[in-house]
Amino acid sequence: MEKKPVEIIIKPGGESYIRSGLAKSAFKESIYQGFSVSYYIPHISEVQKLVRELQLWKRKISPHLYQAHDSFLMFYKPYHLVYSSLKKSNKLSPLWLKIVTQAVNDEKFYDLNKITQTSTELSIISATKFLLRLIKEADIDEIQRKYDQMQKILQQHIPDMERNRIENELKDIERLFTTAVKTGIEEAVKSAQEYKEGRETVESAVSSLLGSGGLGYTKEALSIWSFLRHPDMFRKKVNILRHAKIFFNRFMTITPSSAVHQHVENIYGGVNGASRMISERQLPDVFPSEMAMTQLGDVGRALFAVKLVQRQLTVYKRLASIKPVVFLDKSGSMAEIYTGSEKVPKISVASGLALALYRKLDADIYLFDTEVEKVKPENVIKTLLEISADGGTDIDPVLEEIMRIGKKDYTYIIISDGITEANEDVLERFRKNELTKNTKLILIPPAGVGDRYRWVELLRGYKNVFFARDVASFEESVKEILR
Repeated sequence: MEKKPVEIIIKPGGESYIRSGLAKSAFKESIYQGFSVSYYIPHISEVQKLVRELQLWKRKISPHLYQAHDSFLMFYKPYHLVYSSLKKSNKLSPLWLKIVTQAVNDEKFYDLNKITQTSTELSIISATKFLLRLIKEADIDEIQRKYDQMQKILQQHIPDMERNRIENELKDIERLFTTAVKTGIEEAVKSAQEYKEGRETVESAVSSLLGSGGLGYTKEALSIWSFLRHPDMFRKKVNILRHAKIFFNRFMTITPSSAVHQHVENIYGGVNGASRMISERQLPDVFPSEMAMTQLGDVGRALFAVKLVQRQLTVYKRLASIKPVVFLDKSGSMAEIYTGSEKVPKISVASGLALALYRKLDADIYLFDTEVEKVKPENVIKTLLEISADGGTDIDPVLEEIMRIGKKDYTYIIISDGITEANEDVLERFRKNELTKNTKLILIPPAGVGDRYRWVELLRGYKNVFFARDVASFEESVKEILR
């Protein structure tokens, strides 16, 4: 039998505690608030790794365990506990105690702590930014040794001139770290607030776009590692999701009422008028006999809940007057900003439409670049969070998929900013297929109306090509398609 790894328990005051250097901590044991030191070690180690990896200068310095320990805990623990747990003195590391005390007493620390306390992610970010600033200003260990030596010299009998010189040097060291601490707290405030607001923005957007649930992968896509390593990319992802929500709501509003009109098919027609539920959006169509279970007390409501979760409820079968199939270009160029007065990512506008049509008209959604794949709304969100600057497009798989679906009463909508010519064999089969008159193309810059690809010319013959130069013309194109 494989043995489980033995957890090393570090007890305050014990041999392992002293050997680890934690005796140099600026905090008393009360900072742990009943938990063991080992409970916090994974988070403290994360701070150490991040600080080392994020140093842009040549020399890579890893903060000591006690430095990462104190930096994490002073943000993670509530202010009253942090303040009351500060040591009055620390002979092993007096300069470090001064640094931490200055940080805790900084006017901005109190407000920051209200944001970071109990949040592992925000505390790690704040501790990392704080330590990065300290290390960038000076080698803490080297100055600590110099500081200790000068303190010892001052305890001896030395000439007044020498004493004054040393005291001035000590003040210079303290001023250096006073400035570094203040700047470090300011940078921690900025980073913690940006990350918190960014995550909240994304989670709000995902919740709107998908309904309840679906937030599991956002933590990975918007991790503290990606935020600290690539802050510009983090901001770009937040911006994409924020605008996707905006345009989802806009397209939910502007979709013509005639397009969302539905009617019940064969209500009294037995099995021909019924089907199994596939979405919670069908709750209004649940058979009265199924809804009656909710009136049978706790047991009935529990049974109804089980059938709802397992999608076993019987609903009236409905037909929409339009059944869209959306092919959304997910190539890297779609993440770029749309030209025009509204500076928004192109992928946000396009995905907002796709998800609105899914919600209102039960549209099928396909993502494509060099390949095409039918996806669920969750995959669209994942694409928005992971889209990168590379990748091209290939129209052949899209045309092939339209022909494979083959439904003549569907409306096929292709949205792209960089189209290619179709293969001659694919184009010939597509030309002979009556689906061409139901296939609409929305072209976003830099794809131009002057593109004379043969398959585009074929669609243009049916007036099915729409050049969306800006957001306003994109919306007009959508209205025309759904009219």
